[in-house]
Amino acid sequence: MDKSLTEQMQEKITDGLEGAFDSVIESRRAYYEKNPGKVPGPAAVDALIRSVCTQNAAISGGAGLVPGPFGMLAVVPELLLVINNQIKLIYDIGVAQGKGEKISRELLVGIFITAAGAGAGGLLVMHGGKVLVRRASLRVMQRIIALLGGRITQQALKSAVSKWLPGVGAAAMAVWTGYLTKQIGQRASEVFKKDIVDETELLDVAEDLSTSAASAASLEKDEEGDALEFCKLQVLIDLAKIDGRIDDEERRFIESALESAELTPAQREQLGASLAGKSQDLRGLDALAAKPDSAIALLSNMVVLAKKDGDFHVTERLYIKRVGELLGFRPEEVEELAALE
Repeated sequence: MDKSLTEQMQEKITDGLEGAFDSVIESRRAYYEKNPGKVPGPAAVDALIRSVCTQNAAISGGAGLVPGPFGMLAVVPELLLVINNQIKLIYDIGVAQGKGEKISRELLVGIFITAAGAGAGGLLVMHGGKVLVRRASLRVMQRIIALLGGRITQQALKSAVSKWLPGVGAAAMAVWTGYLTKQIGQRASEVFKKDIVDETELLDVAEDLSTSAASAASLEKDEEGDALEFCKLQVLIDLAKIDGRIDDEERRFIESALESAELTPAQREQLGASLAGKSQDLRGLDALAAKPDSAIALLSNMVVLAKKDGDFHVTERLYIKRVGELLGFRPEEVEELAALE
C-alpha cells in the first residue's frame, strides 16, 4: 500500500535525524578545538539564541511553500536545516555554560525533545539541581529518533495552515520556527546551568514521548478536527474584522479558507454570517489550549494575517494577546511571538 504524504514526510525527517546529533557533536567539537578563541562564554547565550532564531525564521520564511501537503513534503530539506541549526544551538549553549565535555547524543536528544513539548523518552531525569543522563542502546535511540521525527512532523503540519491561507503558510512557518528555536535555546540554557551527571545504567526501553503518543498519521483523521478547524477560522475572521474593516486581501484569504476547510454545512453557514458582520462568541479555545501545537499554529497565523495589510493595528495586537492568554500563553510569550517576522 502506498504511503500517505504524512508518512513520507515523517520518514524523510526521521532519516535526516538519524545521524544529525552525532554529526553536530563531531563538527562543533572539531570547530572549537581548531578555534579556541571563539569558544563562547555564559554572557553569549542570549545572543546565540537570538542569532539562530533569526537565521531559522529566514530559512522557513524563504521556503517555497505551496498550499497542501505536497508543499510541506517539498520543504523537508529546509526543515532539516532548521533542525540542524537547533541542535548546534544546544551544543553551543552547553559549551558556553562550560559543559562541553559533558555533551553526548543522549543529552542533545533529551533537551531537544523536552523543548519540543514532550517527555524526554527516559533519557533525562531531573533530580534537584542535577540532570541525570541515561545511556541508550542503539535500538532505544532509534525508537526515540522515530518518535521525535513524528513529533516534528506533527508540529510542522499544524504550524502551516497553508491549506487555508495560500501565501501565508511560509510566513506562519517562519514565526513558528523562530518561536520553537527560542524555546529550544531557553530549555538548553536551563539544563546546562545544572550539574550534568552521566548514569552508567543502560536505558533499554524507550518511554513514550508524553504528548506525542499519537502518530503523525493521526493528523489526517481527527475526530475533533471539524470543531477545532471551525474555532480557528472563527478566530481568524474576528481578527480580520477587529480593526473595523476587512482588507480585500484578507477577505480573499478568508473566503478561500472557507472553501477549502473541512466543515459541516451549518459551520460553513455560521462562519459566512460571521464574515458578513455578525460576530460569534469565542468557543473551543479550551480544546485548542490542550493541543500546544495547534495553539502555537493559530497564534502564528494570527500574527501573519494581522501584518498582511502592512498595518499591525493596536486592536489586532490586543486581540492576539487576549486569544493567546486564553490558550494558556503568558503575555510576554505572546508579545515575543508577535514581534517575530
